[in-house]
Amino acid sequence: MKMSTTHKQAELLAYIKAHIADNDGTAPSYEDMMHALGLASKSGVHRLLTALEERGLIARKYNRARCIVVLPDDIFDGIPTSALVAELARRSEANRRAA
Repeated sequence: MKMSTTHKQAELLAYIKAHIADNDGTAPSYEDMMHALGLASKSGVHRLLTALEERGLIARKYNRARCIVVLPDDIFDGIPTSALVAELARRSEANRRAA
């Protein structure tokens, strides 16, 4: 379950989605995001991105420029509950055997 966002986080997420859609899948730079949100520094962008990542709304690949991926609203949509339960049981059994 994803956590709610602040106004600035939601604003940044909307900007990222729009930028990716308008620029052939390329994410905005920190400077682009800073100016779009009217922030004074890139550290504010970093803080907002970290919060979005913690909430499961985006994923970042570190050490790569402009590598922000907007995650689907619910990554489990379309997967039957029985399949999820079976996978959790399989992993639990594998972990138990490894211990």
